[in-house]
Amino acid sequence: MARRSSQLRILVAVTAFWVAWAAWAVFGPDSSAALVVVDELGRPVAGARVIVGGSEVAHTDLSGTADLPWPDGRIVRVEANGYFGQPATAPTVDSATTVRLIPQTLRGVVTDPDGRPVRGVYVESGQGSATSSADGSFEVRLADAGSVRVWRPAWMPGDFLWDGGLGERTVVIEPRIVKAVHVTGQVAGDPTAWQAMLHLKDTTELNGIMLDLKDEYGLIHYDTAVELAKRAGAIHPDYDLAGIVRDARDRDLYLIGRITTFQDPLAARAIPDMAAYDTATGKPYHKGGQWFLDPTDPQARGYALSLAVEACQFGFDEIQFDYVRYPDGLPDSVVFDGGKDADTRVGAIESFLLEARDVLHPLGCAVGGDIFGFITTARDDGGIGQQWEVVADALDVVSPMLYPSHYAADWYGYARPVDHPGEMVQRALQDGIKRLDTGTVIRPWLQDFGYTDEQVRAETHSAEGFGLGWMLWNAHSNVSVGALDGP
Repeated sequence: MARRSSQLRILVAVTAFWVAWAAWAVFGPDSSAALVVVDELGRPVAGARVIVGGSEVAHTDLSGTADLPWPDGRIVRVEANGYFGQPATAPTVDSATTVRLIPQTLRGVVTDPDGRPVRGVYVESGQGSATSSADGSFEVRLADAGSVRVWRPAWMPGDFLWDGGLGERTVVIEPRIVKAVHVTGQVAGDPTAWQAMLHLKDTTELNGIMLDLKDEYGLIHYDTAVELAKRAGAIHPDYDLAGIVRDARDRDLYLIGRITTFQDPLAARAIPDMAAYDTATGKPYHKGGQWFLDPTDPQARGYALSLAVEACQFGFDEIQFDYVRYPDGLPDSVVFDGGKDADTRVGAIESFLLEARDVLHPLGCAVGGDIFGFITTARDDGGIGQQWEVVADALDVVSPMLYPSHYAADWYGYARPVDHPGEMVQRALQDGIKRLDTGTVIRPWLQDFGYTDEQVRAETHSAEGFGLGWMLWNAHSNVSVGALDGP
C-alpha cells in the first residue's frame, strides 16, 4: 500500500510538470498570469505558496505577486506561514487575480499563579510576537500552530502548544524566586573570598549573587570600555568580568549587577556638567559625602545605561539600579537641568527606568531598582522621585530596602522598629503588595548588619511568607551564614 501511495505522489508531480510545460508551450514565454496575495489590510504577503495537487508551483515575491505557469483559470490553494490557507481561481492569460489571506491570531491573557494579570510578557509564535498589556491580555498576529514561547526577564520562561484554533488562552507564568547576597568588588576580586561566596550555593538556600559593578563611591570594579568611566577616573579593576560570569554559570547562580546611578562622587566632580548644581556654592551639590548626578541630564543617564548594556552583553541576568533617585532633603539652592518639582522628579525616574527596559530587554536582561523602604507606605514620591506604583510598574524587579534600623521611632506602632525585624518586613511588604495590581517582582533588600542570625532569619521568613525572594545587604559582604536555610 505504501509503495502504491509513493507511486501516486510521483505521478502527480510528473503530471504537474508536464501541465506547466504544456501551458508555456501554448501561451508562449511572454504570456503572463499574476496571482497577487495580500493580507486583510491590503498589504502584500511575500513568500506565499501557490499549491496544486499537493505540489508548490509558485510563490510570491516581495510585492506579493506570483507568476503562474498555467494561466487557465484552474482552482489553486494559497498558503503562507501565519495565515489561514484558502482556495483561489488562478487568473487566465494576461490577467491578474488578488487573493486576500486572513492572519492566524493567537489571543489570550497572562497571569501569575494567583490569577493577577502580568504585563510586559513576551509571547512569540511563528512570525508573530506581542507583549501583554496592563490587564495581561495579548494578541499575536501571524502566529503558527505549534509551540508558543512565553517569557519576561525576572520570570520563569515557559511554552505551550496552540492548535491554531479560535478562543483565548490563559497562560500562567511564575516569578523567578531569587535569594541573593551582596558581593563587593573587593570580595569578588579575592580568589579565596570569591570561592567561599560561590560555595554558599552548595551549602545554603542561596541561588543568586548581587555584585557591585559600580559602587556608591563611583568606583567601577572591572576594566570597562565605557568612555565616561575613563573621564571620571572611575576604573578600579578588582575582578575579571568574563570570569565572574563564567563562575556564576558553572554554579547555576542568578547574576545581578548593581550600578549606583545618580549618587557618584567621582563623576560629579570630574564631569560637573552632568551633576546637580548648588547655586549657593557655585559647585556640584554634595551632602554628607554624597554627590549627585542630575537625573534629567542625558549624559548622566547614558553613563549608567552604557554600563548596564555592557554587563548584560557579558551575560548578567539582571541589572539593579541603586540610588535611582534625587537627593533627599534638598535645599532650594540646588538646581537640575529639567527642574525638580514633584511631577518632574517622578517623570525623570520613570523615564530612565523605561529607557533601561527598552535597551536591556532585547539583551535578555531584567531591570531592577532599589528604593527607600518607606516608599511602600508613602503616597507621594518621598521628595526623591520614587513613587511606589510608578516605579514598580516601570521595573521588572522592585527592591525596597526594608532595613528596620532605618525606620523612625513609632513606625508601624513600634517604639524601636529595629527590635522587630520580622514584623517590620511583614508590615512593609503588606503595604506594598496591596498597592500593586500588575506583574512586577518584589524582591526586598533585608538588613544583614547589626543583627543576630535569628533576627536575619525572621526577616527572610517574613518575605518568604509572601512567596518572595530577597537579597541580604551587608556593606562588606559579611554574610550571616547561620541565618540561611539549607539547599
